[in-house]
Amino acid sequence: MITLELLGKEWGESVRDWTFRTILYNLVNLVLPPGSAVSENDVAAALGTSRTPVREAFIRLAQDGLLVVYPQKGTYVSLVDEHRVEEGRYMRLCLEMHTMELACEIRTPEDLVALETNLRLQRLAVDEKKPSRFFCLDEDFHRLVFAACGKERIWEAIRKMSSHFDRVRMLSLHATDWEKIIAQHHFLLEVISTRNHWKAREAVSEHLTKVNYDLGKLRREYPSYFRTTQGR
Repeated sequence: MITLELLGKEWGESVRDWTFRTILYNLVNLVLPPGSAVSENDVAAALGTSRTPVREAFIRLAQDGLLVVYPQKGTYVSLVDEHRVEEGRYMRLCLEMHTMELACEIRTPEDLVALETNLRLQRLAVDEKKPSRFFCLDEDFHRLVFAACGKERIWEAIRKMSSHFDRVRMLSLHATDWEKIIAQHHFLLEVISTRNHWKAREAVSEHLTKVNYDLGKLRREYPSYFRTTQGR
């Protein structure tokens, strides 16, 4: 048996979508760590659902490279593939640079209030030492910037490409000073608030390239989580 963190169902959300979202959450938040074995029966029991939505979720997650199926052996959580991590980081970096510049131009006072509120909640998550909560708020901060620019669909596309990158970001939270992340978020807000176009790219680049400096350390601290030429 396994134990999973269960998410609340959103209004109108189907069991299939909730199942996929919950399993993905547990993968990104390392509740299901890289290299671990998973089965449809165990996950269905942990979620209190039938096997059908779990099977459908497994198929989607395997297509996304987060699960690996070995015939006659079983299904495993994929190891961290640094190439996929870099793809997700690169996509975010390129699109967020341009979006940050646009936000400097068209943000509204209401957008600034939403970002400021998010930062207050981030501070609370840090004080309460809740990494999963802090991670979600971090994501929502960036979503709010895209929303301020009317680019929500682009943000959703980024999310679909970022699962591997997100696993490394979540792993790095255990070895990163959260105060530095909040400080970077405050700088991003200051850039948007003051319409500081010339600092927009620099701020995003500094914030999103940090994972490159973490990878070597993370690989040494969690060698079983990372893919080698022979690994899963």
